[in-house]
Amino acid sequence: MGRLYIETTQENGKTVVKDSFFTAPFKITKPFESGKAAEIVIMQASAGILAGDSHEMEFKIRSGSNVIITGQSYTKIFRMEDGRAEQKVKIKVEKGAVLYYLPCPMIPFTESEFINVNEVYLEKGACFVMQDVLACGRKAMGEVFAFRKYHSGTTVYEDGKPVFADNTRLVPKEFHPGGIGYFEGYTHQGMAYFYGMDEILSVESDVLLSAVSRAKKGQVMRILGNSSDEIESYIRKIIMEESDYGV
Repeated sequence: MGRLYIETTQENGKTVVKDSFFTAPFKITKPFESGKAAEIVIMQASAGILAGDSHEMEFKIRSGSNVIITGQSYTKIFRMEDGRAEQKVKIKVEKGAVLYYLPCPMIPFTESEFINVNEVYLEKGACFVMQDVLACGRKAMGEVFAFRKYHSGTTVYEDGKPVFADNTRLVPKEFHPGGIGYFEGYTHQGMAYFYGMDEILSVESDVLLSAVSRAKKGQVMRILGNSSDEIESYIRKIIMEESDYGV
């Protein structure tokens, strides 16, 4: 099992890592300035996720922190003859803290099976943004929705009460994800959730399809496209235009 823990706080007007620990395959970079935020990059010593892998990550963002947490590169979910891989992420953001949780896109290889669970606990007065970007597979190699199963669920709580839930369960052998009501002919999808920010508006794009809806608290944007890079850049553009934090 790979484990990672990061706790941040504010000291002398700057965001610092108060406590952290990790086991293989995880490593983290020293925070560096990214606009008004401190950016922390999560690295993995392994080339990707293998059958039987079980990862747990926990982030505690204390009041006054302004943090971006992202990854080093796309997360590859390798082919699995049998079994599956799992990941659980637990996030706590205190009042007066800001967290942009922007993990890199997932690329599920042929016959892979992956389950991801995100639990987010926010205090009223926090600011939180997250993204979840999924590729159809190794598109350039002809692997389009050839994975066995991909399941990603996110639940967000405000002061202990659920305010947003997202559940993506894709099993290509049961139905074709590229059809009507799912990817609509596109090969990549993105979800971005915004909490504690002003109203978010979608931006016109010639290559992406996007829409914004309200959750019980916060807003959610869903994006369809044919490139993970384009979806990531689109989400970053929204953050830069709609926030005061200079990401």
